[in-house]
Amino acid sequence: MSLEIVSTMGSGSLGRELDLDVLVNAIRGEVGESLEVNFTSDGIVTLRLNENGSAFTVYRTGTFQIRGADSEDALRQAESTFREILKRIDVDVPSYDFDHVTSVFVGDLEQPVDLSAVSILLGLESTEYEPEQFPGLIYRPPESPFVLLIFASGKVVITGGTSRCRAEEELTSLRTRL
Repeated sequence: MSLEIVSTMGSGSLGRELDLDVLVNAIRGEVGESLEVNFTSDGIVTLRLNENGSAFTVYRTGTFQIRGADSEDALRQAESTFREILKRIDVDVPSYDFDHVTSVFVGDLEQPVDLSAVSILLGLESTEYEPEQFPGLIYRPPESPFVLLIFASGKVVITGGTSRCRAEEELTSLRTRL
């Protein structure tokens, strides 16, 4: 029973407000035309420094998120790259913080699962299963920060925390209960 990390997300703050148009133009001047830019609104922009790279969502307030790194090391590297670019384009950062917020793991129970029976077994108060709305069962184990999405194929997506060890414990616990 293996567990694979497929995505991580981190969040931080630059401790100041930003003019996003000025920021984007300065970053484009630093990294070139390969920069992908998507303004969600006047106050939010998502940047990709390279194709298939991590996405940097920057808010006018100075907070930011980094999504899509496939490991904690890759998340830290993306954050380091972001910090270095800000330094090179002379963005004054009075305070800077960054935290690894969540990871998404994928595991396999190595057997098909009857989701209706599993929802009863795990307890209706801890599960949501509406196959017309979503093809998986949503399980929120008591006393756990994790959420497990269980699919009939036996695949399990685990999110809501950063610890691989703890996610493995949740998968092992689920397998034992089944």
